[in-house]
Amino acid sequence: MAPAARKKPRPKRVAEPIPVASGWFWFAAALVAAMVVIPFSPISNWISPKAPENHNVAEWQVGKTAKVRVTLITADFGLLSCAAETEADGAHCASKSETEVWPADPSQPLDDNKASLIQPFRTWPDNQLILIAGLWAEPNMALRLHREPSAGVDSKKLSRFTAECEVKFIGQIAQPKLRWNPGGPWQPEGSTVIVARPISCTIDEA
Repeated sequence: MAPAARKKPRPKRVAEPIPVASGWFWFAAALVAAMVVIPFSPISNWISPKAPENHNVAEWQVGKTAKVRVTLITADFGLLSCAAETEADGAHCASKSETEVWPADPSQPLDDNKASLIQPFRTWPDNQLILIAGLWAEPNMALRLHREPSAGVDSKKLSRFTAECEVKFIGQIAQPKLRWNPGGPWQPEGSTVIVARPISCTIDEA
């Protein structure tokens, strides 16, 4: 009688190693945690700074200075104008009335970046009306105008930017008429508007 066949021994079960989280796992976990925590921490103010506060218009008084932010494009150099018979510290609007322009001063240079011309602007982010004399003659603004000329360029293709300027308030104009482009209608402003002159400006992309 043949000997009984030997049973093969069962292979020993090897203990499976405990899974170790990979670097990608920890990276994803940290990213999720950051998305949850950062918006509620002070770090968020550094990563995503808040929009500037509204201007305190009550502090806009003749003889005083303040910081003013206006949003604009270089085409505004030739687009924005006002009409009024009042001067402010030697500066005036482009027109005296809807039908009469201010005569050119023969003692002034032909091209001075409108150093003595008052134009209307809107502040950012609160959209307050302000009249500014000689904004484009300020050195940083003049350089921006030189680097991004608007002649012959569709205004929609120009980059909008914000100018933050330290200004001095030089006067007031009662009920000026405003025009936001040369072919548009004159818009009467029913109140008295403060006039400022820039001391210095810095530029940020809007």
